[in-house]
Amino acid sequence: MSWLRRITSAALSSTARGIFSQRPNLPARMLSDVRHPPALLDRTKSQDRMWSRAIQDTIDRTAETTQKKNPPTPDELWAERSRSATFNPPADPYTGRRVFVNGDLGEAFRRLQTRLRRNRVMQEVSRQRRHEKKGVKRRRLSSERWRRMFANEVRKKVQLVSTIRRRGAY
Repeated sequence: MSWLRRITSAALSSTARGIFSQRPNLPARMLSDVRHPPALLDRTKSQDRMWSRAIQDTIDRTAETTQKKNPPTPDELWAERSRSATFNPPADPYTGRRVFVNGDLGEAFRRLQTRLRRNRVMQEVSRQRRHEKKGVKRRRLSSERWRRMFANEVRKKVQLVSTIRRRGAY
């Protein structure tokens, strides 16, 4: 990378001198090609150094970003993330079905019922009261699948109708 710095610093110093300060030995044609207003051409040498230093810093930062090390391997990522993650294994079978009470017992009971309903715990309990034959289980699962697909199709049709109505049709 040192060869790049040498080339860029030489190019920058000549470029900076050419753009930011008037040079009497430049032909008039080259001065007319400069796209900066004449006020920018009347810079002092300290301003030239400041601008060239800023440009050089930008180039150095860009060169550093291209020289970054290779991306971490999956093993390194796993090790890094597992150091920062805290894994709390369930303490007992009721951990996911437990709700903390913050003073309002009714609200805590409603949250517990919602969680149990979402996890379908009562359905599972009622199913496990008796043995379910293989054929009965197959028919039940098939029926549940059919009901889910039917509900999904009805939902799609309702969305389509509401979209058409929003567009202005009756």
